Amino acid sequence: MCGRFNLTSPKDIEERFGFMDWHERRPEPRFNIAPTQEILTIVQRADGSRAVQTAKWGLVPFWMKQKPRPQINARAETARSSPMFRGAERCLIPANGFYEWREKAPMHIGLKDGGLFAFAGLWLPPAKHSDALPSVTILTCPPNELVATIHNRMPVILRPEDEATWLDPTAPDPWSLMAPLPAELMKAFAVVPLVNKADNEGPELLQPASVEQLSF
Repeated sequence: MCGRFNLTSPKDIEERFGFMDWHERRPEPRFNIAPTQEILTIVQRADGSRAVQTAKWGLVPFWMKQKPRPQINARAETARSSPMFRGAERCLIPANGFYEWREKAPMHIGLKDGGLFAFAGLWLPPAKHSDALPSVTILTCPPNELVATIHNRMPVILRPEDEATWLDPTAPDPWSLMAPLPAELMKAFAVVPLVNKADNEGPELLQPASVEQLSF
């Protein structure tokens, strides 16, 4: 499960993921990204180049007559064969960390160095002649040893050397990459409860929680 994440260093996306045309739009840092909000994704064009694409977090197939609840997460073990994701294309979702709750305490989880990484995602375009945004979901897998102390699922975080394979529509077996990132590459710490409210935003959301704040 991944129901909240952050992208606190968007200025580093170009250096981390390669040159992309921003169309003069420079995103601001975001510390509390929630479902149904607009997020940045990285997709591969037909010519093999990469592009930044804004999408709505919560995949809803444009071809479904009865619209289901937006799928913010998809189990990597079944997404490949699920009719829900028929025709979906692969994408990267840049992030600096994500949140999970251990009992009632929010925990921030990310790389040890605090750097950018990419979730594995799936996206679908909107219906034809619609001005809606593409919709996107984050793939999840069983947790590593660190995340297992907090939650029974974790988002798929791709290794940098695997990101091109995930984006490549001709890759022979990209689904073999759907595994938890090793725990030794990650860190987790309790943060203040400000993140509990989706409207809250700002760097103060990453302030480590005190002992008093962890006592409910």
